[in-house]
Amino acid sequence: MKALIVDDEKHVRKTVLKLVDWEAFGFQTVLEAEDGSEAVALIQEHQPQLVITDMMMPMKSGIELMEWMEQNAVDCKKIVISGFNDFEFVRHTVKFGGIDYLLKPIDRKQLHDAVNKAVLSWKETNRERLQYQEKNIEVNEMRPMYRDKLLSRLLSDAAAGNAPAPGESYMREFPQLIGIRSCRVAVLDLNTLQQPIRDKYAASLDLLFFSLLNICSDFLQPAGRGIAFRNWNRPFEIVILLWDEPDTAPDWLRKIANGIERTLQSTVEFGLSTSGSVLSELHKSYTQASDALGKRNLLESGQRIHEYNPSSPWRIGTIRFGKHEEKIRLAVRSGNPDQIRHVLGEWFQAIGEMNHISMEQLKMWWDEFNAARAGWVEEFFLGYDGAQPQPTENRPFIVPLDASGRLSLPLLQQVFADSLIELSKMFVSMQTLSSNPMREIARYIEAHYTQDITLQDISARFHLNREYISRKFKSEFQETLIDYVNRIRVEKAKILLLNPHLRMTQIAQMIGYHDEKYFSRVFKKLTQMTPNDFRKEKMLKDGE
Repeated sequence: MKALIVDDEKHVRKTVLKLVDWEAFGFQTVLEAEDGSEAVALIQEHQPQLVITDMMMPMKSGIELMEWMEQNAVDCKKIVISGFNDFEFVRHTVKFGGIDYLLKPIDRKQLHDAVNKAVLSWKETNRERLQYQEKNIEVNEMRPMYRDKLLSRLLSDAAAGNAPAPGESYMREFPQLIGIRSCRVAVLDLNTLQQPIRDKYAASLDLLFFSLLNICSDFLQPAGRGIAFRNWNRPFEIVILLWDEPDTAPDWLRKIANGIERTLQSTVEFGLSTSGSVLSELHKSYTQASDALGKRNLLESGQRIHEYNPSSPWRIGTIRFGKHEEKIRLAVRSGNPDQIRHVLGEWFQAIGEMNHISMEQLKMWWDEFNAARAGWVEEFFLGYDGAQPQPTENRPFIVPLDASGRLSLPLLQQVFADSLIELSKMFVSMQTLSSNPMREIARYIEAHYTQDITLQDISARFHLNREYISRKFKSEFQETLIDYVNRIRVEKAKILLLNPHLRMTQIAQMIGYHDEKYFSRVFKKLTQMTPNDFRKEKMLKDGE
């Protein structure tokens, strides 16, 4: 910190200089001035935190100095030292924010206390100023997010059929929307960016959004032709509202696309709606833009603007993942990566003959794939101890594009292959840990006891000889496989019999028997009582 002593008498300045332990208070520099005019020059140059001034001085008095400081050095603290016990001097000291008014001769303790008070006051003022600055910075950083979320809410409200009222917060924030005659909506999906850009910003998606929105705003805001915002209802989407002169909307999007390509070295694609009212037809326009982007042909390159056309023959292809699902499941279970790649290649050979693949088509395949994979996870791992791999339904689907911006089928095939090979390796590893096929069969029975389970089914599923299974299973568990199935079912039946509202027929079907009489015979053989007797006995015990 810096201090300035202002007095036309040199010995007074030296006395003040000696009476204060400046270093203890945190002052590194103490300046001196003979009058108010010199003090003004020093204050402008050094910006001290404390000024100790006399009142009666030539050129510019202490009152004039403090009055000047009130306008030009607001944060600087003031202490007055005067030889006059004058009310007007005291009044002006208070008026201009003086910390204290001390009389000459100077008392060391009074001066010490005044300086201490001034330092504490300055630190508090500085702390408040820094907090205010930090708050302003935080507000400025949050403002774009706030505006984006307001406009995202406008979209969701429009989807719910709620028209914005004049008093709504987004109408106060964006009053220009009220006077718009017509508007076209454009959608930019970050998944249309090429892989190197997605990889570069993988750890900082917010920075990528910031860069893209800045480019959009650089074109739209100066011309007052629209606004771009991050759609918080969708994780990878930017929405652009382009108002008035609807015929020029594609030109503005081309300018933005060229700007993005120059800045990020990546091409982008937009879906563009027809013209409509921003307030009453916003949801319709947004849906059109999303459809135009989602149904574009990913096998074509060069077209950056996809305008909605209701007469276009949009359709999903007839090739389904389900047709190849069983072959792929068996390949995964085999644990052979080459076999997995081979059966996937058969599916992709059929895909390669298609002349139109849309984003909707890809998402359908991705959803089918993940549903199947989730089922395989349950089938392969249920009953194993330890952690189980998680299905991939929640993984975002990223469109694999080649250098020209077209869908790369080899890269897409590799995405599926990597996921399946990972699952297969986990299955093989789990089998290795288990190391006992009979235990694996027992776990399968415990998980599927409600189904029809035969030795033939078990043999086909686990690729083991039936005679081998019969011999090894009985050796491992001291009972036959069928007896093991029946015992599991009877144990489950005992629990269900505690419910008096369930009929015997229902219980038999719930544990895998289609014949109630056969269920009763099996139950009696294993428990030496009928299911009815077991229920009555349990109810009597509970009644006691």
